[in-house]
Amino acid sequence: MADAFHPEHAERLEDPARLAALPQAAVVDLLRLHGDETIVDYGAGTGVYTVAVAEAVPDGRVIAVEALARLAEMLRAKITPELTARLQIVETDANTVPESDGVADRVVMVDVLHHLYDQPGALAEVTRLLRPGGLFVVADWGDKERPIGPPIGHVLGLAAALDVIAAMGLAVVESHEPGTLLPNHLAIVAAKS
Repeated sequence: MADAFHPEHAERLEDPARLAALPQAAVVDLLRLHGDETIVDYGAGTGVYTVAVAEAVPDGRVIAVEALARLAEMLRAKITPELTARLQIVETDANTVPESDGVADRVVMVDVLHHLYDQPGALAEVTRLLRPGGLFVVADWGDKERPIGPPIGHVLGLAAALDVIAAMGLAVVESHEPGTLLPNHLAIVAAKS
């Protein structure tokens, strides 16, 4: 079973070296936004990427899904008055999100797939939330030597991540090995038919 993220490591999510390795702008670029989308950030963590996504959709909405109360609390502290109307936090312990089927134009997971790849309920929830034609965007630690991030044995390689995406019934639009688009992360954009 995939290793769960431990809340005592929350500060690592805000490490400047991590943000340098995976800039917020790179995640926003992968989402291919126009500014009015509804985005689900599944496994939003402390909100480092969530806030950047919310800022990129001035006429949209972001649903930040987080299972760990400590991380949701850290995210809540980042929500500025201007983001309050378009950024909603959903705390869940059962991988479910109280939203309608197909609510999301985009679902994004940043450094989360390696924690959930063997949890069919969570992956089914991601697929349920995504509208037909919507995009599932994954940026996750690659299985290559790198100065930061979890041990290589705790992450998925691109082939394994693509297998997870295929099992979800999504079609890959683009995929990138670590060291190509992003230095330490694999990146996948997949569409729901």
